[in-house]
Amino acid sequence: MIYLDNVLRQNLFSVILGLLPISYIFGTFIVNINILLIIIIGGILYLKGKRFKITDVDKLVVLFFFYILISGLWNTVETNFLNQSLNENYYILGKSLLFLRYFFFYLSIRLLVENNFLNFKVIFSFFSLTVLYVCIDVIIQFFYGKNLFGYQSPYEYKNTGPFMDEAIAGGFIQRFCLYLFFALIAFTSIKKLNLQIYTLSLLFILVITSIIFSGNRMPLILFIINIILIMLTNKTIKRFLLQIFILIFVISFVTISSNDKLNRYYSTFYNQTENIVSHYVYKVTGIGSKTPFKKTPNYIYEFDAGISTFKLNKYLGGGVKSFRFNCPKRKITNRERTTCNMHPHNYYLEILSDLGLFGFLIFILMTTLVIFKSYRNLFNFKNKYIFSPFFYVFLMEIFPVKSSGSFFTTNNAVIIFLSFAVVSSFCSKEVVIGGPTGNRTPIR
Repeated sequence: MIYLDNVLRQNLFSVILGLLPISYIFGTFIVNINILLIIIIGGILYLKGKRFKITDVDKLVVLFFFYILISGLWNTVETNFLNQSLNENYYILGKSLLFLRYFFFYLSIRLLVENNFLNFKVIFSFFSLTVLYVCIDVIIQFFYGKNLFGYQSPYEYKNTGPFMDEAIAGGFIQRFCLYLFFALIAFTSIKKLNLQIYTLSLLFILVITSIIFSGNRMPLILFIINIILIMLTNKTIKRFLLQIFILIFVISFVTISSNDKLNRYYSTFYNQTENIVSHYVYKVTGIGSKTPFKKTPNYIYEFDAGISTFKLNKYLGGGVKSFRFNCPKRKITNRERTTCNMHPHNYYLEILSDLGLFGFLIFILMTTLVIFKSYRNLFNFKNKYIFSPFFYVFLMEIFPVKSSGSFFTTNNAVIIFLSFAVVSSFCSKEVVIGGPTGNRTPIR
């Protein structure tokens, strides 16, 4: 009876976490409710005496969130009292306090994983089914103009699928598709190697096609990088390296070339990327030539604005989500536009401008430490297929050379601290997991 209760409790907790990607489809409010439920579960377990081993990574996470509060408090005091502002503004302090929910979310996930309260088979099943639905919905919307529920994308070059007015389908697929791949390896009864490889190839074709059709170009690049990293760290799949590279090239080339709209859209992306690289190569090394003003991509303005805003508060930063307020105060150069966005479209530039050098260094330390500790788990057959998708998702989230949304928004912070918490848990101990393990699958 006690065992039955434990299984039911484990499955219940796993379903709540497994519903997270579905929450993304319904919007930020539902995502926050999901987070709150997980935090409440973690709090109840803590009150019942459940604990987990505190590691060096956990200490850095505590320091990171504590620093966010200090930065928010300092900037609030400076704005309202030291500068004798006529209008009291507690926005930054409020955002800093609200961001603490991800600290408790992180602790709750750590508690659930280390005390074996999660059934990863259930979680991977929910994640996989959700991403399959989004892939199919995007492809249907691309070909028929409307998705499964008859919704038409409001964008010319992007297909939103079930996300209505938000052009985030490609990013969603890129983040959650790895759970689909590893679920096939870890939790299905397919034992023949050739059958596993063929099934993975079909899923791969479905995923990469849907990302291309979504029109979200950076997720396509991140997805390809992810696949390359997985191949390099997997002995069996590495044998199919050439075939997979050819598959990537053929699918991408044929899919994009076969549609004039896609061809123009991705050609523009290539040209913008080339201009961004040449711009910063010339700026740093002097090699090449200065990018003509008319050819300067918008992202260069965003990145330059982030760098200039960082210089206003180099050490402590301006506080969480302060970029929108501090960016207009920067010194405008002849290559910058006078208007400012909500964030500089890069996690690292945003952390620098909002948290300064001190906060940036803490973030770099905690992420670098967990990456180095994680490396051995990629080759541990006992838990590698459960650990791997969380690790690769986290790696792509903190990939420095990319355009991105805001680090401090719900959609991004949830993914970052979920994957970070699970990866950190697997680094701290041998987590006992149910279901098939790497020792029972032909893919090594």
